[in-house]
Amino acid sequence: MVKVASLQTKVGEKSSESFKSAEKLIEKSVSLGAQILCLPEYFSFSLENFEIASYSEETLQFLSDNSKKYDVLIVGNTIEEIDNRYYNVASLYKDGDLVGKQVKIHPPKGERLLGLSCGRNIEVFETTFGKIGVLVCADVLYPEVCRILGIMGADIVLNPVVSMYKEKDITKDARDSIFVSRSYDNSYFLIKTGGVGKTPFSRSKAVGRSLISAPWGILKRYKDEDREEILIADLDLDLLKEIREENYSLTDRNPEAYYKLLTYSPH
Repeated sequence: MVKVASLQTKVGEKSSESFKSAEKLIEKSVSLGAQILCLPEYFSFSLENFEIASYSEETLQFLSDNSKKYDVLIVGNTIEEIDNRYYNVASLYKDGDLVGKQVKIHPPKGERLLGLSCGRNIEVFETTFGKIGVLVCADVLYPEVCRILGIMGADIVLNPVVSMYKEKDITKDARDSIFVSRSYDNSYFLIKTGGVGKTPFSRSKAVGRSLISAPWGILKRYKDEDREEILIADLDLDLLKEIREENYSLTDRNPEAYYKLLTYSPH
């Protein structure tokens, strides 16, 4: 068994307040036995005195320090400059050391207009808890990316997000089914973590809506989309292995028939 925690922290606050919220929930989740912690996308971001380099450095140090202090694996996001381009990057730390980084594959229009570029590589990281992948926010909406993680054998997939509140949102409840579908199709656990407060760029209301899903359904779901919250779940990797062995949609694919994925665009 592996115990994971989805930390629905405050976002869009002053950096000091965001770090305070994150540290409070980290400490509480560790006291409950959590071994893998997922923070929301842009959990430490603030528009006040914002400067890319200092923001990233402070956030990465925070992740490193807390992973070492509590002997856990933790993931958090920053904006980083790589080869003269800016990317939204999720960084995983364990015991103070960097495990790996996953660049966001599909930054939405708002991020692209601000100069963020699309990632091109999808990674799976070998850890003492199994194989771990990351879907950064909107990447979970793309079945192709989710499938690649399944094919690569990911056991646990972390999904840090920032979700914007919409007054009229008829698909809100239906979207929970996306996460069960991704888990079912690809035979992995999926940990979605949203923040509460303000979205980082538009400053509109951010809602948490965190959850943890398995191939057999939702294990944990948020109670209040507007408040700090911790979701804890025990993940049975042995049971997951049994289910994966029966998932012939991973092993009996016919890739030659999928060429239209690369050649067709919706009209």
